[in-house]
Amino acid sequence: MKKLLILLVFVSVFAQETTHTVKDGDTLWDIAGFYYQNPFLWPYIWRANLMKINDPHWIYPEQMFVIPPSPEEAIAEVTEEIPVYVPEEEITMIPAVEPTAEVFSVVKPEERVFSEELIHRAGFIVDTDIPYWGKILGTEPREGKMIAAYMTIYIDRAQDVGIDDELTIYRPGKVITHPRTGARLGQEIIVLGKAVIVAVGDEGSRCKVTASYDVIKKGDFVTPYEPVLAPEKVELIPTDKQIEGYVVEVKATERIAPPHVFAFLDQGEVAGIAVGDVFEVYQEKVVDGLKMPELTIGKIQVVSVFSQASIGLIYASREPVPIKRGERCRLASEAR
Repeated sequence: MKKLLILLVFVSVFAQETTHTVKDGDTLWDIAGFYYQNPFLWPYIWRANLMKINDPHWIYPEQMFVIPPSPEEAIAEVTEEIPVYVPEEEITMIPAVEPTAEVFSVVKPEERVFSEELIHRAGFIVDTDIPYWGKILGTEPREGKMIAAYMTIYIDRAQDVGIDDELTIYRPGKVITHPRTGARLGQEIIVLGKAVIVAVGDEGSRCKVTASYDVIKKGDFVTPYEPVLAPEKVELIPTDKQIEGYVVEVKATERIAPPHVFAFLDQGEVAGIAVGDVFEVYQEKVVDGLKMPELTIGKIQVVSVFSQASIGLIYASREPVPIKRGERCRLASEAR
């Protein structure tokens, strides 16, 4: 029997290979969002243009990239069946069922202030080093130097693991210090992505990368994934707490995936900060020796809270002023 190739194409997704000329301000994240309607598929564009992209953090205007067909498209083979003729007298008519007044309840999904994935991407600030659990020893194909989503990796862990166990892929970052006092606030942990174990051997395991938030390399570390859920149905109320602080770090321009730009703040659990709280970032202005009104340049909503610091998501204001390390901030709204 003849077979048909049925191509299931998503709306607004290109079925054929095309090209894209990079414009000023483009990122792989933005380009994937435009062509695939899914910015997390940026690694496919990167891997299709390895000869042109030395580092996926940096792409340049006028570069021309190949845009491969979306990996989310599915090509399925089905058998073309010859329709069977059924004589009219053999057709049994099924009487229509009258609708009843029975009411079915609909369970609404949880409404959380942040998704689990966004909290994971934000990373961590720890007081002590994470105990060694495992690391990436190799990839499939073996020559792969930079690892992206859907690639195969091998790790040096076989004991106490099982198939379908999820892992966090991470890399230790720098020591976080206060911009004014220099005091140590913790150790940054950069979360690079997620993986799932697909096979376990005597001395190591094979995994598939299920999400990549940044470039992953051989030698990066893995540890069991621990889901963290944000509170549900958060309501923001103006605060009467007088909590002033500083922006400690901005994980900004060189990261692959704007618009999610994270910032570290010098206020945490010790100060009573909670997930969902909003800080206002402002500048004090003095012109010709005269004190001017404060200039609000953005807001930061807290994503994760640690002992002496917290990580938040930046919401820039209309003012074209970038938020930098050392900016002043104050608690503006509390999550209840």
